[in-house]
Amino acid sequence: MRRGILLLLGPLVWGACGEMGNSDGARGRCAAGGQVLGQCDVVETPEDACWKLVDCGVLPLDNGGRNQFDWGGCVDRIESFDSDGQERAIACVGVASCDQLTVQGSPADPYPWPDCLEFPAP
Repeated sequence: MRRGILLLLGPLVWGACGEMGNSDGARGRCAAGGQVLGQCDVVETPEDACWKLVDCGVLPLDNGGRNQFDWGGCVDRIESFDSDGQERAIACVGVASCDQLTVQGSPADPYPWPDCLEFPAP
């Protein structure tokens, strides 16, 4: 009888441990090692970097025009840097874990930008 209850409750407990499970991004294989471990897509462009920030749950894809902190604003920000700043920002996002990129209020109302997008500012 106990074994039957455990078999029935096991999947429920497993599912309750986190709605994100092992999906790529915030809790997946890319969360801890970035591209350094060779397990994630290579981040080479401003768009790639901003997709990683969206996938990690740092920025929303579209915030409905409330502020600049979304995918489009991210691309615009990186593209506003000089070429060296762009390279630094893209490389920084590429090697950072999702936890390192997360900022206060992520993803609904992130502020400020993640450090990777703050320091190369023009």
